[in-house]
Amino acid sequence: MGCCETLMRAILVIINVVVSVAGAVMLIVGGVFLAKGYEFFDGTDMENYSVSVDPVVIPMMVMGGILLLVGLIGCAGACSGKGGLLNVYFVIIGLVVIAELVVLIYGYIKKDDVKEAMEDGVTQLFIEYYSFAVEKNITSLSEDKILAVNSFQRVLGCCGIDKPSYWLANKNTKYPPGCCATWDGENYDKTGLQDCPEAKVYKVGCREQTNSVLNDLGIIIIIIILAVIVFEIFCMIAACIAKKNDYLSA
Repeated sequence: MGCCETLMRAILVIINVVVSVAGAVMLIVGGVFLAKGYEFFDGTDMENYSVSVDPVVIPMMVMGGILLLVGLIGCAGACSGKGGLLNVYFVIIGLVVIAELVVLIYGYIKKDDVKEAMEDGVTQLFIEYYSFAVEKNITSLSEDKILAVNSFQRVLGCCGIDKPSYWLANKNTKYPPGCCATWDGENYDKTGLQDCPEAKVYKVGCREQTNSVLNDLGIIIIIIILAVIVFEIFCMIAACIAKKNDYLSA
């Protein structure tokens, strides 16, 4: 057994142990979310704004199962050096790379649909808050919805749907607490509005900020997927080297 083959096998073993553990964790976490997902908002007024976790959790569990299977095959192939197992490992990794490229392309094509869906959900909540706090068309709004709107603005550092003046109507001069950089994230007036110095009001609208965050997140996801693909191609090359030396020694 050559030095290069030994090194490649050792690397494959380490890599695939990590892959197997990651796959097992994804299966466990996915199972927990699948079992408990619908209970996270039970008993709150946010149930109407929650979505099924199945579209995310089920693919995650499938991916976890694939990773666990691939990791085990990779470990067995690397430890034994058997060309048959390494062939299976090579084919599976190749199919995974192709699938990731398809997902990457599909996600890029559908990115605008994701933005639109998120904007619609946020806008609906903001309109309800506006009707309660500014227009006074509804007499009460649940604490969950009040915190949702204000926490969203606080986390993203934005105010109003398009700009802070969104809230300044009907002679209103106050803002939701989430618009104010000094808000502690907990205490707020029951009216949903409070005084805030103009210098402390976030200047960017939440629609613009949401699009900016989604764009940044999209870039990060693309970089991660490309890095994973490069890593997987390295594993395929390592498997080829180990398999070649196995055939030469046969």
